[in-house]
Amino acid sequence: MTLYGSLLFIHIAGGFAALFSASVAIISKIVDGAHKWHIYSGRVYFAGMVTVFLTAIPMAILKPNPFLFMIAIFSFYLALSGWRLAKNRAGTPQTVDWIIAGIMAITSVSMVAFGLYWLLGGESMGITIIVFGAIGAAFSLADIRTFRTGGLRGKERIASHLQRMMGATIATLTAFIVTNFYIEPIVILWLAPTAVITPIITIWSRKIMAGRRLKGMA
Repeated sequence: MTLYGSLLFIHIAGGFAALFSASVAIISKIVDGAHKWHIYSGRVYFAGMVTVFLTAIPMAILKPNPFLFMIAIFSFYLALSGWRLAKNRAGTPQTVDWIIAGIMAITSVSMVAFGLYWLLGGESMGITIIVFGAIGAAFSLADIRTFRTGGLRGKERIASHLQRMMGATIATLTAFIVTNFYIEPIVILWLAPTAVITPIITIWSRKIMAGRRLKGMA
């Protein structure tokens, strides 16, 4: 097996682990008395996302693919920032948090520029990278603003954790769908998970901010 083939195998395994553990984490958060399962599955999920990221970067270099490179950074940023929000209960931003947000902000500019270049060349997939770039920019700039005011705490921290982890899950699910299914235009497959799941994330976040239990969101 070639180096690329080995990386691809590990990449796919990490993606499946992330998707499965994400479903467990979501269900366990809805079900009463399953807090430990949420924590355990969350750890597996993050490990899966780390695996996906660490294999996607060299794959994008071995077979030059700037699209895969930027999507890998985007999806891992969401998972990493979400993980940081879960671990840093005090909410006070640290140097690593500033670095994470800064890298995503710079990557977002590159994603939008790349998408515009694609669109000008008649490639509809440019829409996808622009949308993801805009999402990345919104999150990273929101991070920078909150860091300047001391970070997130309480319900705001929990809601932001949910948004980032679910966003990373959307990215992973999207990769699975576009790899295993095909329709024209392909941009539909790339954006469908975002269009379907984002309203659910919004409703769930509002419930958290209102202090309501998550049970019943299934």
